[in-house]
Amino acid sequence: MNKYFILVVFLFLASFLRGQRNELIESEKKQFIQSAKLQKILYPGDPTIDIKYYKLDLTITLSPQNLKGIVTVNLIPVGSINQFFLDLNNTMKVDSIFINGSANSFSHSNNQLILPLGRSYSSNELISSVIYYHGDPAPTGFGSFTFGSHNGSPSIYTLSEPYGASDWFPCKDTPADKADSSDQWITCPANLYAASNGLLTAIVDNGDGTKTYKWKNNYPIAQYLLSLAVSNFTVYTNYYNYTPADSMPIVNHIYPETFAGAKSVLDETPFMIKVYSDHFGQYPFIKEKYGHAQFGWGGGMEHQTCTSAGSFSEALVSHELGHQWFGDKITCRDWHHIWLNEGFATYCTGLFYEAEYGTASYLSYMESNMELAKSAVGSIWVQNISDVNEIFDNTRSYAKGSAVLHMLRGITGDSVFFKILRTYASDPALVYNTAVTEDFQRDAETVYGQSLNYFFQEWIYGQNYPKYGLSWNYNIMSGNLYNVTVDLSQQDNSNPSFFTMPVKIKVSTLSGDTIFTVLNNQKSQQFMFTVIGKPTDLVFDPDNYIMKSFSLIDIPDDLKPKAFNLKQNYPNPFNPLTKIEFSVPQKSLVTIKVFDEIGNQVAELLNGVKTAGTYTVEFSAFQNGKSLASGVYYYTLTAGTYTASKKMILIK
Repeated sequence: MNKYFILVVFLFLASFLRGQRNELIESEKKQFIQSAKLQKILYPGDPTIDIKYYKLDLTITLSPQNLKGIVTVNLIPVGSINQFFLDLNNTMKVDSIFINGSANSFSHSNNQLILPLGRSYSSNELISSVIYYHGDPAPTGFGSFTFGSHNGSPSIYTLSEPYGASDWFPCKDTPADKADSSDQWITCPANLYAASNGLLTAIVDNGDGTKTYKWKNNYPIAQYLLSLAVSNFTVYTNYYNYTPADSMPIVNHIYPETFAGAKSVLDETPFMIKVYSDHFGQYPFIKEKYGHAQFGWGGGMEHQTCTSAGSFSEALVSHELGHQWFGDKITCRDWHHIWLNEGFATYCTGLFYEAEYGTASYLSYMESNMELAKSAVGSIWVQNISDVNEIFDNTRSYAKGSAVLHMLRGITGDSVFFKILRTYASDPALVYNTAVTEDFQRDAETVYGQSLNYFFQEWIYGQNYPKYGLSWNYNIMSGNLYNVTVDLSQQDNSNPSFFTMPVKIKVSTLSGDTIFTVLNNQKSQQFMFTVIGKPTDLVFDPDNYIMKSFSLIDIPDDLKPKAFNLKQNYPNPFNPLTKIEFSVPQKSLVTIKVFDEIGNQVAELLNGVKTAGTYTVEFSAFQNGKSLASGVYYYTLTAGTYTASKKMILIK
């Protein structure tokens, strides 16, 4: 769901990653797991049953607003049972229930529909329950079932994630139990069109001013991914050609007044599907379709084979499409692990940008996500899953979740990283099923060939990010050989107390550049390198693969700037990020502020003491949760009595 997106490796690195784990991290891990067990929240959904099939036969009327349902739920017991329950909001009135063709008693309270069976059923017996009910659903969460409108026309739609499915149909309301297949029959006024999951098998004119749209889904599906969207849609179909002779329809259901503006992005969808199929394996629902259905919510929702979207942009369309692999094909088993849905889909947008616009666009996108993720509070693993806003925290589940994948790519390298993603997306134990973080970790370690436990424990179950400080110097050894000494430290953190990470350090000399990879597994650590040629510069994490803050504490005296200097930002014009480089010749209190054309301050990028050196800060078009308008901005550096300003241009 989108809410509004080496040349030298020290031998001890390999040794560590093969199993010499930091004892402090292990201790913190155990403490965290104990805490997590205490905070475990009971899920809705009867654990004694296994859902096999849903059939939603729904009739929608507008005056009065009413939903009438005949819902078939086929299931088998887990063990032996003599009763079970389904989740259904008390606002819906149940008229009658049949079990295996016979009328059955029931009780409905506390949002549970309890069905006694009259005898014991064993795990090899199929139970087919048919529930007749009606009512005006009371939307919860993000609007589980909504009677809305657009431009004077009706718009009825669903968005059930995370706990809203039972607001409008009886189900087992947990993503852990997928149905093997489903049917969605939607009867509505004849002037409207009903979109849903799977393939449209029939449109029946009922002769009474209504039509019934019969959709069939043959793939496993989680309850919250079942959907409907009803309106006076313009239906536009394009195709994904996955072989020279085979194609899959991409069926788009768009409000007439927005179709012209949306068409160009909709036409990019086949290319997006190809990009993701190349990375992760073929589109998961290739025998059915993909598509979109416009609805009245501001963002998007990855309903299986039929994404619901409030508007259409490259970021939103690519994000929701990525969910078809990560969220729909493989679904987080519980909402604690929602990053497996949202972090992955957010990262998918970066991969689309990389394929469409190049590596620089991908890196800029990930820089923006890492910057946003720095404001995340708490672990990526969601502790309070009773709070919808906690589950869908943009800084944590989305931005920081995507940063984890970016950092993993930096550790493993591209070829191994993409093999990891493809292996995970095709894991027989997970496909069309559910997963938790440890499943992804297992696949990642299998492909990588080394333990990544330190990485997942600190980034998924830990908090915050490393804050590095670095000093370096060099001395001549003999001839043209130089010894470079790097002192690297981290500020205190809560969990973990410091971060263990492989880090790259690029040393530039008069003879060229050398990239060293070292394992930073101590809070304060010294590294030494031998290089050919006199050193001229040193860059920490040159490809920006670590979510971090960084402070250069000291550099060699002969490399310290001789004067204050403020350089032109780059890129310029920019969107959404640009970098500003400046130099100070002596320890100074430095501020960098950004102003709009009429002199209003829009950001303070730096306010702190800097030792002599050359530094870079970033400026983002997103400030205080809002996007700045296109236009001219000015940035001003003040250090002691020195002041300088330059102009930059934001173009969207």
